[in-house]
Amino acid sequence: MDLLEPVLFTDAWGSHVSIASLQGRSIPSAEPESELWMGAHESGPCGITRDGVATTLTDAIQADPAGELGGQCASDFENRLPFLLKVLAPGRAISIQAHPTAEQAREIRERDRAKGNPDATYVDDWAKPEMLVAIAPFTVFVGMRAPDEVASLAKRLALPRLTTLVEAASTQPHPSHALLAAILATPASEHTAFARELVAACVRVSASPDDEGHQCAAIAHVAEDHPDDIGLAVLLLMYHRVLEPGDYLDVPAGVLHSYVGGLGVEVLANSDNVVRAGLTGKELNVPELLRIVDPEADGSVGHAEPDPQLPATERFPSQSDRFALRRLHSPDEVAIPGNGTPRIVFCLHGDVTLTTPEATLALGPVRAAYLSARDHDVTVTGSGEVFLVTLPCV
Repeated sequence: MDLLEPVLFTDAWGSHVSIASLQGRSIPSAEPESELWMGAHESGPCGITRDGVATTLTDAIQADPAGELGGQCASDFENRLPFLLKVLAPGRAISIQAHPTAEQAREIRERDRAKGNPDATYVDDWAKPEMLVAIAPFTVFVGMRAPDEVASLAKRLALPRLTTLVEAASTQPHPSHALLAAILATPASEHTAFARELVAACVRVSASPDDEGHQCAAIAHVAEDHPDDIGLAVLLLMYHRVLEPGDYLDVPAGVLHSYVGGLGVEVLANSDNVVRAGLTGKELNVPELLRIVDPEADGSVGHAEPDPQLPATERFPSQSDRFALRRLHSPDEVAIPGNGTPRIVFCLHGDVTLTTPEATLALGPVRAAYLSARDHDVTVTGSGEVFLVTLPCV
């Protein structure tokens, strides 16, 4: 068992209060803090200490993949830990984005490799499914609304430019996809006028207490941080959700999504593959986004369910083949499953102790541990809220 030293990221879209408050540091933080990573991703590997020597989890796994991950996991996932755990704390909306399937990523990387730049579009051959569990109210835009719902909202907004696009898309075989393509095809010289007309109309409709009013209010709020961005029009096509603490969102490949604000625990595949559709200063790869986006996929919003295999434990069902997520509440003593496979244990609140026949490891608030394939018969005791990431077969 290894105590992880998490990696803190300070992106401009982060929060000055959320992660610092969780960790008991003074607020506001000097810089906006966006993510706390717990894993072995090459862009932010956690530190560990073994036999008195400081190293990283990535280096430890690379030195002995089969011993750390188990032979089957090492073979299946290219000698890499297949999942990454985060605390996610957006203080402003993150870019609208979607992730490819593994097959889509490999296809484009082969094309780009033939041109001499295999990392031009995607940087690995993996899918990037994600799951977000709200630990404070969390606002998201996710999936694509049905065409009739978009048409209803467009009618209320009464913008000639938008109405024309909606009516033209309605005659196409796939109206949602056609409308997304039409909005993203708006010439850059027209983005500012389009966005400002849209935001003004959203402010007017936001006076309504219904779902469309709430969506328009959320778009107007996003516009404070992303003025004149074409992504504001893309948000019209997406479902607006507010996850309450304990709610989760499962985001497989092809789902359009943007995390707007809140605090959550996120688990995802160990991949960097992403294409964007707005709310960012980074490059928009519109052709690739339109190729991979699935207008019929809106992600699964739900609640944890009791785990029939473990006492005092809930599980979060997911479509992912890279991870499974569970949550333990104040365990008297719970056996951690997954002997012979890698796991991450994260104590969000409280104090717990991990015990094996050979050792013990204490975890306080916002601390995490890595369990390798060699760590057998691990139990957790204490009082707290604990998240457990395993392979999906465990």
